[in-house]
Amino acid sequence: MQKARTSASFRPLDLTHIIYDGEENFRRRELVMSRIEAALGDKPGNLPAVYERQDRKSLYHDGLRFGKALLESEIRDKHGFFDRRTHRHTLINASPFGLHSIMFIPTLKLQASPEQLAYWLPLAESGKIIGTYCQTELGHGTFLRGLETTATFDSKTDEFVIHSPTIGSTKYWPGGVGYSTTHAVVMARLVVGRTDHGVHGFMVQLRSLEDFKPLPGIELGDIGMTMGLNSTDNGYAVFNRVRIPRHHMMMRNARFSRDGTYTKAALDKHSYSTMIYTRMCIIHTMAFQLAQAATIAIRYSAVREQGNLHFDPAISNEMTIISYKSQHYRLLTIMSRACAILFASKACENVYEDLISRQAQDDHSTLPYGHITTAALKAWATQTAADGAEDARKCCGGHGYSVLSGMPNLVNDVVPMATLEGENYVMYQQAARYLMKCVSAIQRGQALDASMAYLRDRRDGERCPAHGGGFLNPDVQLSIFRHRAIRLAYDCHVLLDDSVVRDGLSQDAAWNLHMMSLIVAARAHIEYFVLQSFVDQVACVTNPAVHSVLVRLRNLFALSTIESPFSIGALGFFEDAYISSAQLKEIRAHVNRALEALLPEAVGLTDAWAFSDASLQSALGQKDGNVYETLMSWTRQLPFNRACREAGGVDREGFEKYIRPILRAKL
Repeated sequence: MQKARTSASFRPLDLTHIIYDGEENFRRRELVMSRIEAALGDKPGNLPAVYERQDRKSLYHDGLRFGKALLESEIRDKHGFFDRRTHRHTLINASPFGLHSIMFIPTLKLQASPEQLAYWLPLAESGKIIGTYCQTELGHGTFLRGLETTATFDSKTDEFVIHSPTIGSTKYWPGGVGYSTTHAVVMARLVVGRTDHGVHGFMVQLRSLEDFKPLPGIELGDIGMTMGLNSTDNGYAVFNRVRIPRHHMMMRNARFSRDGTYTKAALDKHSYSTMIYTRMCIIHTMAFQLAQAATIAIRYSAVREQGNLHFDPAISNEMTIISYKSQHYRLLTIMSRACAILFASKACENVYEDLISRQAQDDHSTLPYGHITTAALKAWATQTAADGAEDARKCCGGHGYSVLSGMPNLVNDVVPMATLEGENYVMYQQAARYLMKCVSAIQRGQALDASMAYLRDRRDGERCPAHGGGFLNPDVQLSIFRHRAIRLAYDCHVLLDDSVVRDGLSQDAAWNLHMMSLIVAARAHIEYFVLQSFVDQVACVTNPAVHSVLVRLRNLFALSTIESPFSIGALGFFEDAYISSAQLKEIRAHVNRALEALLPEAVGLTDAWAFSDASLQSALGQKDGNVYETLMSWTRQLPFNRACREAGGVDREGFEKYIRPILRAKL
C-alpha cells in the first residue's frame, strides 16, 4: 500500500481542498468529523457497530445513535456539514432525523408565510420539534396530482380535517415518520365545500411532546426492512379525521382566510424549489458514495495479489489485481465518474443558488431550467453511482460479497436513490419535455434560456474534424457531446411531429411511442452538462500537479463515454457517422494512455477524498492496506462467533435442536 501511495505525482491534500470547497472548510469539517467519531466510539480495530447486529430494531437504534450526535452537532455549532450527508457520507436520510434538515426545514423556508416561519423555524432549528415530510402515498408517488389525502375545511371550527380516505392514500415511505419525529409537513388536497384546490402543505403534529405517543386519529409505524438505509424508520401514516388549526396550512404561496376565501399565485413556483434542493443533495451525495466504492476497491486491488499473465508455468509470482487492464479500466473510470458527478453537482448548486436569489425578487424565469437540470442530473448521477458501486463491488471478488467489506451496505444504500425523489425514467422525461419545448421555440424564433442556447448550433451532415491529439482538447470533447445532444433532440422533435401530423396519433400516444428515444436525448443533454462542468472545474485549478491529474481524469471520463461498448448511449456518437471507425481507434488509444498515466495515481486519488476508516466501515478499504488482518479481526469480533467461543466453540442451540438429532438418527 505504501508503495502504491508514494507513486502519486500530486499531493492528495491539494485535491482534497478542491473536493471539500477550500482548505478552511475542509479543516473545520475534519474537526467536526473527529469529534463525532470520538463521541460514537468509532475506534480503529473495532468491529463497526453496524455489523454488531443486523436485525431491524438494532439497525434503527444505530441510526438513532449517530443521528442524535449529528443533529445535536448541527444545532450546537450550525456548521451545515450534516445537512446533506451523514458522517459516513450516506445521504442524510440514513438518519431517522435526516428529513428534518433536508426537507422539513427547507419546506418551511420555501412555503411558510413570514408569520408561520417566525413561529415554526426557531422550534425546528433548536430541536424543540423534529420534523419530516409526508408526500408519497401507497398509491401515488411521482404523480403528485394523484395524491388522495384530503384536508377539508370546517368553517364552523376554523379547522382543517386531515383524512386518509382510502388504503392508497396512506402516507408510505417518509423517513422518520415511523417512530422518530414529532411533526410533519403533510401534502394533502385542499377541499372547501365541493371545490378541490389541489395539493398543498399542512403542518401536522404527529406525536405528543410528553410521552411521544401518536396523537388521536393518527396511526404510525415502520414499513420494515428495505433494500438499504435501514438505519432510519421509513414509515407509514394514516390520518382518521385529524383536526388542525386553519393557520397550519403553509401560506406563503397560497392564502386561506377565516371566511373561506382562497387566494393563490397563478402558479405556485416556490413549491418546486424543495424538490430541486432535495435532488441537488442527492446528486452531491452520489459523488461521495461512488468515490467510497472506488476507494475500497482500488485500495483492495493495490494489495490483493492473484495470478499472473505469464504463460511459462515455471514463473509463479503473482500480480496485484489492479495491474490487470480489466481491473484498472473499471476502477479508474469509476473514479473519473465520481469526479464528474462532484463537479456537476457544484455547477448544479450554482444554478440553484441563482434560482433562489431570483425567486426572492419574484423572478421565476430560470425555474424550468433549474427544475429539469436537477431532474436529469439526479437520474444520471444515481444510475451512474449505482452501476459503478456494484461494479466496484464485483472488482473485489469473493470478499466483495462479505458485509465486512462495506460494499453490500454501500451498494444497497446507493441503489434506492434511482427512485427516491423521482423515478429516473420519469425524471428524464421531464427533461425531454423541456428539450422539445426548446426546439419548438427555436423553430418559432423565440427566446431561450441562455444555458440552452447551444441547441441553436445545429449542423446536419457535419463530421468530426479531430484526429490524434486533437481528441485531448476539451473543446473537441465538448463539441462531440454537444453534437450528439443537439442531433438527438431534433431527431426526437421530428419523430413526434411525424407521428402526430403524418400518422394521426395524439400527442400522448406519440410521446409514449417514442419515449425511449426521448429519454436517450435527455441523457445526452445532461452528459453534455456534466462534461462542461468537468471542463470548467479543471480550468480553474492552478496547482500544476493537480491540474495534470484532473485533465487525465477528464479525458478518461469523456473518451471512455464515447468509446466503451458498455457506455449507455454511446451509439448516439456514431449513428450519423459524425465519428468514423478510424477515429474510434484513436480515441481508444488515448483511453489506454490515460489509464497508463493514471494507474500510479490510483491510491493517491482515494486519499484525496479523505474518507476515514470509520466512515468507510470496510475491512477491504483500510488506509493502511492491512486487509487480511482487519478482515480476520472483525470476523472474530462478530457477536455470533463471540457467543459460540464462550460456549466452547459450539452453537449450543443449533447443535442440540438440529445437528444432534441427525447424528443420532437411525436411517
